[in-house]
Amino acid sequence: MSPLIRKDRIWPTAIIAVLVIDVAVGFVMMRVAADDPHAAIEPEYYQKAVAWDSTMAQSHRNTALGWTLESSLGAITPGREAPLTLRLHDAHGDAVVGATLQVEAMQVAHADEVVHATLTAAGDSTYVTALPMARPGLWELRVVATRGSDRFTADLRLDVSTSGAALPVSARPGDAPAATGKPAPRPAGP
Repeated sequence: MSPLIRKDRIWPTAIIAVLVIDVAVGFVMMRVAADDPHAAIEPEYYQKAVAWDSTMAQSHRNTALGWTLESSLGAITPGREAPLTLRLHDAHGDAVVGATLQVEAMQVAHADEVVHATLTAAGDSTYVTALPMARPGLWELRVVATRGSDRFTADLRLDVSTSGAALPVSARPGDAPAATGKPAPRPAGP
């Protein structure tokens, strides 16, 4: 009988084999998880968390300014840049002129691929740029508008398609349903 298959070595060999297989599977799973092309980490997330008070102050400043931002994006063509138009108005509905707008755009499914652009003024309240939006889907646009000492920030979500104009998305997964004033439907059951 071989010394490797002796009865007194069967259980220790089996235990060691299970442990080695467990470690090997752990390394393989770690490698698979790290190679996910759709995973993304928010840049400077720790600094943003530490600066939460300034984020909230900017939110209050946005409310005090009363500026509104409208977006317009037509159907995209893969491989070509898409013309993005943003319109900026103040609290009275007047055009905000002389502002500098910068946008950071990313498709939510591919959040590691971020596109940066500076918009140029094209009219009263109109600012335009061309973005290389390669794929249809849900896109997030983070806009920063500055004019003098005024700074306005806005996050937009657009449902971009190849067949029609992009639609603004206001509800996010996990948000509570909007109140409609109607009673909630009763669940079907016995």
